Formats: sequence, structure tokens, C-alpha cells
Amino acid sequence: MINRESSLVQQAYVAIPFSRTMAVMYLLVHYDVALRITIFYFAKEELNCRFVPVFPEAFEPVRVPFQKGLGQRFQQPPGTGIDLGFFELDDLSKPSPGEDVFPLVISAETCMLPHSSDEHVDDPTQSTSAHMQITQAILEKNGNSFQAKVIRQILWVDGVRYELREIYGIGSSAAAEGFDDSDPGKECVICMTEPKDTAALPCRHMCMCSECAKTLRLQSNKCPICRQPIEELIEIKINSTH
Repeated sequence: MINRESSLVQQAYVAIPFSRTMAVMYLLVHYDVALRITIFYFAKEELNCRFVPVFPEAFEPVRVPFQKGLGQRFQQPPGTGIDLGFFELDDLSKPSPGEDVFPLVISAETCMLPHSSDEHVDDPTQSTSAHMQITQAILEKNGNSFQAKVIRQILWVDGVRYELREIYGIGSSAAAEGFDDSDPGKECVICMTEPKDTAALPCRHMCMCSECAKTLRLQSNKCPICRQPIEELIEIKINSTH
């Protein structure tokens, strides 16, 4: 399991001046490691976690290197934004069905490059960093601006692709799915005594201790929370600090 706190980019959002004639978007990203940030609009994923813009005439991807530092903020340079008036609002608010094209893709690559000025990407598909975090998002209109909503996050580590998923039953992620993880709900829902440390896949409910989970696999083989069939069990050890 990969802890979300280890992400290269801790938070991303957009602030966009909006008018009837022009909607130019500039991206802001918070980070604390040495990296290169590449921004794509309407990009699709290809082999080896490479991303290609499907409308290159509307926006040229921008790659900007940064040195390591705590609590830094990257703001997309003036003149490198995108005119959202080129697109329909419906296209901005959802991925393209079937093609897996996302309106906004942020690629954060770890690097050892010195700080330098902004640069456009001649061909962003030619090289792949050893470590990357990819954030795929949609753009939702919020008053006179747009807000980015993260849909998927991908980690690329030494040539292996990992897709980040929430485990329901750990912290605040549980509440969003209607599963109460607050005290006294930290015990296994089956034996009600041992701490829960095992999640069922693919539903991702962490609600059982390892022993009860093994027994359940031999009996009903269904998640006790949602009743979906269990394809795999994953044991997650959490260090609690009091």
C-alpha cells in the first residue's frame, strides 16, 4: 500500500479568470520535492505511462523544473494558459468515454535538474522518468472560475505502473462511502474484538481482521459490508500513535 502522504504533489487546484469571450486557465500546484511538472490538457495515456495531447493545436504541453523545498507553489507562467472557450463545458467536466482522455493531466517527475526557466515540451512522449506521479482530473465550473476534481492518480516507479485507490475503512475515506471508521468501529466487524487490518478486493472495504478474513474466504466469500464477491484479500498494517 502506498500512503497518500508520500505523494510528490500534495494538492492541486486551478484559478481561472472567466468571461464570455475568453477563459484562460492557469494551474497552481503545491509540492515539496525536486521535480519537473508537465501540464497537459486533453491528453491520453500510451505505453510506459506516456501522455499525448489530442488537441496539440490548442495547447502545447509545458514542462517546468523545480528544486526541492518545503511548501512551495508552482503557478503556471503567464502566456502558457489555455483558452477554455475552445471546448464545450460538457467535455471539460468528464473524461472522454472509451478513449480515456482527461481534460487535465499533471505529470510530476522526480529529477536532479538545476533550477531553470520555463520550457515547452518538444515531444513529451520521448522520455519517461524513473519516478512519476500522474494526476488526471476533470474541470468543473464554479461560479466565475473552474475547479479541478481529481479522478485518478498513477504512480510510475522503476518501470512499474501503480494506480492509487482509496481503502474504505482507513481514516476519512470511509466516511465518504458511508462506512463509519470512528471509535468504536475500529474492530473487525465479524469478531468485534480484533483490530481490522484486512481489506477485500475489488470493493476495497477494510473491515476485518486477518483471521476472520481467511475464515470468510472459505465460507461465503462475500464482503460483509457490501456483499460483493471477494477476489483477493490484502492485509494492511497500520501503526497507531497515541
